[in-house]
Amino acid sequence: MSTGYHKRPQGRTPQRPVWLWGLLALGALAAGPLVAVPPDRPQPLLDAAEVNTPPAEKYAEHQLLVRFRPGVPPAWQEATHAGVKTRVLRRFQHVRNLELVELPDGLSVEEGIQAYRRDPNVLYAEPNYIRRALLEPNDPGYLDGSLWGMKYSVDWDPDIDAPEAWDITTGSSDVVVAVIDTGIDYTHPDLAANMIQLESSCTDGLDNDGNGFVDDCYGLDTANDDRNPMDGHGHGTHVAGTIGAAGNNGLGVVGVNWTVKLVACKFLDDAGFGSDADAIDCLDYVADLKDRGVNIVATNNSWGGVGFSQALYDAIDAQRQAGILFVAAAGNDGESNDLLRFVPATYFLPSIIAVAAASQGGGLALFSNFGGRTVHLAAPGENILSTIPGNNYGLASGTSMAAPHVSGVAALLKAQDPSRDWIAIKNLLLAGGRGTPISGLPTLTRKRLKAYGSLTCSNSVVLATLRPTMPAIGAVVGVPIDLAVLHINCDQPNGAVQVQVGNINTLVDTVTLADDGAGTDHAG
Repeated sequence: MSTGYHKRPQGRTPQRPVWLWGLLALGALAAGPLVAVPPDRPQPLLDAAEVNTPPAEKYAEHQLLVRFRPGVPPAWQEATHAGVKTRVLRRFQHVRNLELVELPDGLSVEEGIQAYRRDPNVLYAEPNYIRRALLEPNDPGYLDGSLWGMKYSVDWDPDIDAPEAWDITTGSSDVVVAVIDTGIDYTHPDLAANMIQLESSCTDGLDNDGNGFVDDCYGLDTANDDRNPMDGHGHGTHVAGTIGAAGNNGLGVVGVNWTVKLVACKFLDDAGFGSDADAIDCLDYVADLKDRGVNIVATNNSWGGVGFSQALYDAIDAQRQAGILFVAAAGNDGESNDLLRFVPATYFLPSIIAVAAASQGGGLALFSNFGGRTVHLAAPGENILSTIPGNNYGLASGTSMAAPHVSGVAALLKAQDPSRDWIAIKNLLLAGGRGTPISGLPTLTRKRLKAYGSLTCSNSVVLATLRPTMPAIGAVVGVPIDLAVLHINCDQPNGAVQVQVGNINTLVDTVTLADDGAGTDHAG
């Protein structure tokens, strides 16, 4: 459980900075799930200076993502576009009033943003940022090495205890994980049996399932705007193999799930780069599949970059509302995500799990991002053997390789108990982990992923601070401040939490954080 509280300290001179710290104490239970979120106002938009910060190649030079406020008539929207002389390229289904527009020649991204912001009917306008696959290459050869992330017989026990978990369940063909990445080689002999088939015929030129896409048999390719999510890079196929390479078939490797269904959405091109607009298209597509009855438990998102995008944030929140867990790689910069704005992993949304990479030694991999307030747990991410295109296998390292271990265990948890929702699954993933023998990992839970521990969780409490991300923060009187904690016992919320709030010299108040879905909570 986690919860939020917005406090306006009284009796102080306006604009005087106030410093806050938190002291946590257990209280009474208020039923609810995981995370409190900021007020329903959008998160702060980029200043002009921030827009100028990323290099030009970090966003599409002639495009903007523009979202109008609720209730603005279509005619007014068209008039706004006409005034800026833009052309609408795409509209999105699950994030209402969000559009991708093309700028006219001679108008820069920065100038276009400022033009739209002058219209009070525009909620936000922002660059169409480019994201990248989070791969750290290690050994490009084809190897027959062991899957240490699944089982590794050493004293420090860095693996996820997969064999013990497989004694309980090896997965289910009724459970679906969406891989949002560079696509999947759906013909790979270790993956073909676990690929979803959305259409009764893959080549008849008909929309057999009625979702508006013809012959989207295995998923969608938004990078090239077609229905063939074949992987021309290798990253997505490697990710897919960790989640669900077929088990007990005498071939190559085995995924966390021996049996599962994988659906591919390719928004990263064959060089490993993709835009926010194409990522949102994938999220839209997956949410629509969920609405149509496809049992998608999670999306795996082993990609990211700099630059806050409200549109991407809104699309991920729409996934939450559809009941889909969002598993995100924490990034490979060796930096603290408590300080670094690496997205989507650092978005403060309850359905996101940010995953660091653990080394074979059981600690944090040197390249992995971390964060005691923003990264949830670590999973094996160094020298991971998995499937690659062309019926082959290879080693790779990165938080990209860590995230699919978590997505895979999420699918195992759903197979074990089909009634579990994303809230229970996320709680079990976090509570079922294990710390290192020497010291805790620099993550929110201080734990590594353990499949068996999550499937058999009993009396495992997690109490950790989510917001603010720093031990002490500067604030202004009259401006709301987000306070949030995570407090769970296995899959259940574990009671309200008391937080003492004050400035450097004086205690101002004792606040009870109760997770009840009210106020700024996204769920309760």
